[in-house]
Amino acid sequence: MTQHSDRVRELPWDTGRDPAVDLVRGIAVICMVIAHVKVWAPTEDTLVKIVLTLVNNVASPLFALVMGVSAGIVLTRSSRQVRGGAFVARNLVRGLILITIGLALQQLGTFVAIVLMSLGATLAVAAPFALLPVRVLAVLTPVVFAAGPAINAAARAAFDPARAYSPASVDQVMQWFVLSTHYRVVSLLPFFFAGVLLARVGLTARAALTSLAVGIAAGVAVVALRLSGRGLGISEVVSGGVPDALLDVALAASALGAIVLVARWAPARPLVTALAPVRAVGALALSAYVLHVCLIALAQRVGDPRTPYDSWPVYAGGVLVVTVIACWAWWRLLGKGPVERLMGLVTDRIA
Repeated sequence: MTQHSDRVRELPWDTGRDPAVDLVRGIAVICMVIAHVKVWAPTEDTLVKIVLTLVNNVASPLFALVMGVSAGIVLTRSSRQVRGGAFVARNLVRGLILITIGLALQQLGTFVAIVLMSLGATLAVAAPFALLPVRVLAVLTPVVFAAGPAINAAARAAFDPARAYSPASVDQVMQWFVLSTHYRVVSLLPFFFAGVLLARVGLTARAALTSLAVGIAAGVAVVALRLSGRGLGISEVVSGGVPDALLDVALAASALGAIVLVARWAPARPLVTALAPVRAVGALALSAYVLHVCLIALAQRVGDPRTPYDSWPVYAGGVLVVTVIACWAWWRLLGKGPVERLMGLVTDRIA
């Protein structure tokens, strides 16, 4: 399918914000918040551990996936469409801004592993590839995914393990790309590509079903690995390895497919309307991310450091609720989020 064919039909985002995309992005951010505040909560219960592990694993790949969808929307929308060199330049600048914000949040000294540096680097690296023909990108995406675990393993073998935690500038850049024990460009890149593909074909119900099918297939592979004695919960699983990567695909692809299908289903419109606070978090995703990290930093600095652990429902629930309510109120009253506005002032000038 060519880019021209993306324009000959009406797309869900041609008449405004797509609730399905905001909903996916909002759920991704909320999962990130839960993954972070769970540090304060006791996790002795096996079921709770499993649920929190799934929430933790779905957050970053789902966000990278919907970040790719957003890039695809810019390429296909009927108004204010951006392509070619301007598209690459905008996303390069946006990536650098994300890295800058991430580094600033890192200075707060929280226990949060900041994802923005890896996401920003992913955006900058991926932008030129997003312009490739759909069929080429469809081939490139699984190739990059398949190569990821091998590249991660080679990097771990080639470099001193201490560099994964080093504060040196060169080592930090290496962490963003391949050495981090949490987030890496190598691992996030195929999710971004997949998101671009989904948007380029219109993020239709058929595309959502395809995403769901891929997620289910990856889930079957995860189970098969476990039954063979090499998977999650049995053998050592390294972040970015094959079992971890397959679990990311299983969770992120299934989540996006299911959410979009529900959001596109006419009888579910009252539910989508009721989930306006979650959609607001998605519309203000970057502002929500910055806010929740600042709230965690505040909780760590005010009073006894043990209090958030002793009163974890208040602190963990408080960070989540305040983030959601603040985004919802801002979205209803003022529209675009404060951080998104500041980014737009810079990137919207690039044409």
